[in-house]
Formats: sequence, C-alpha cells, structure tokens
Amino acid sequence: MTGRVFLSSSSHLEGAAPLSFEKCCLTAMGCSGHQTNAGFLYKNERLLLYPSYEGVRLMHPPGCPCRFLTTSDIVNIPENNLSRGVKPAVAVLLQSSDGYVLLTRRAQHMRTFPCVWVPPGGHMEPGETLKQALLRELSEETGLTFSEESLEISTLGLWESVFPPVLSIGLPVRHHIVVYHLAQAKEDQQTLQEGLILNKDELDASAWVDHATIVEVVQSDDFGQSRPVPQRYIKATVLENGQKVEKNLPLSILMSTMPRTSEDGQELNQERLSTGTKFALEQLVKKDFPPGGAKSPPGGAW
Repeated sequence: MTGRVFLSSSSHLEGAAPLSFEKCCLTAMGCSGHQTNAGFLYKNERLLLYPSYEGVRLMHPPGCPCRFLTTSDIVNIPENNLSRGVKPAVAVLLQSSDGYVLLTRRAQHMRTFPCVWVPPGGHMEPGETLKQALLRELSEETGLTFSEESLEISTLGLWESVFPPVLSIGLPVRHHIVVYHLAQAKEDQQTLQEGLILNKDELDASAWVDHATIVEVVQSDDFGQSRPVPQRYIKATVLENGQKVEKNLPLSILMSTMPRTSEDGQELNQERLSTGTKFALEQLVKKDFPPGGAKSPPGGAW
C-alpha cells in the first residue's frame, strides 16, 4: 500500500501496520493525551511513525474526531473513505531572512478547509521525498521556486489532521498526518513578496507575519476568546476578480482555530487559522525564538 501512514513499535518497516482511516493516530500509539514524541521515516511512499523520546512532537486537537467515533459512526462512513486510509502530507512555514513567515488563505470553493489560513502544503506525489513535495507545493501555490540547497529546511513536528475538524459538522472524509517543516530563505520578505504569484485555483490571499504577531497568535486559545484582541491588522495580498489587492485584515481572524457551529451543525466562522498551523507556529517560537533570544523584527501587525 502506497501513500499511507504506517505505525510500528520501532524504526523498522518490517511488521509495521497501516493506520486505519477511522483510528485516531495517538490512541493507536497508546497515547491517551493529545501529544507525544514520535520518530518518523518516509520511504517507499510510506510514512512510518513509531514511539521515540528523541523524536519530534506529534499532536492533534483535543477534539480529534477519530478519537470519539462510535461503532455506529464508523458504519456510516462510506467505504471509499475507509479504504483511502490515513495519508501523509507536507506543509512548510517559509521564513524570510528578516524573520517573516508566509501564511495563505484557502479559497472559498475548496472542498476541505475553505477560507482557512494555512502555510503552503499538500499531498505527496508518487516517488517524491518530503522535501521534494514541499518544494513542489510551495511552487504550485505561490510561484516561489527554490532548490533544496537554497533553503535551510528542518522539521517542526507532526500533526494529525481530520476533516471536518469536529464531529458536529460531519463524519470524517479526510485523514492525514502532516509533516510540518520550516524553510528558511536567504531572501528578505520584500524580495519574496515581489515573486509571489498566488494559485487562484487554491488560494485567495496571503500575508507575511512577524515574530510579535506569531507570539500573539500562539498565546490565544483555540476559539480566540481567552485573550482580548486589540484592534490590530495584518497586511495581506487578496485576490479580487483575478487581481492582487493590498488590504489590511483584522488580526482577530488568526486568533481563532476551532470552528464554531450552529445548532444545525453549520460552521459559523469559516475564516480562521487552522489548528495545525497554530501548532507549527508554536513549534517555531520554541525553535527559533527561545526565551532571551533575538528580538522581534519590526512591522507585521499594528
């Protein structure tokens, strides 16, 4: 089976078993909480996960739908979804030389996570390595083309992603383990912005956020309600009728990550930050801006 996530007790592919679509990854690994450390290996189009104290952080949201599926829920999941299994995916936080990170907004017509702010990323193509996949996705979505040698690429962590993100909206139709990367460019934000060409089939906005904005975002709760949000803005490039328009968008849209739903299960706040993106930004803060580290670059949100 290719393009699938496998679990093992060690770093050996022999004896590894594919993770079933309806199974919560952390539960299957014996973790009753919402995070653990895991080693990973991508080989022969299989993403192998195994317990490792020296591994990277593996997390999912507290309300991971697959952890709470009942037997009757699983019976009602279409067979074509169950047979799809859990797929590996990549996402990349592109960081400019002056410390800005690129976020993009998924277009409203997208079938999964419409209007949600995420970094560039997506599925794995046959025969690709993780780095090749993230470079391809970065180029396809933003027009920014790099070689592996032109970026300093490192792993931030692993995120279990399920869509819809909460059971009240519907039963799972997609299940991924996303490998989040940090890619540090040699160019500054202005230079990268000049080369940015958003793929209108997938995206309709982008923004470069600085350290201070990232810290503000990661300190918010999942519903953006525990911290009072000052009337601050982020500079964004928005596609309107095929044209790029520069706009100031409220920072509050990045402070919420979990959808709020109505009594009939309709999502009330489509535009938000994805939970996986917030996780990746948290790992970036820990990795790139430790306590007592470098000062925040200026600008971003005001």
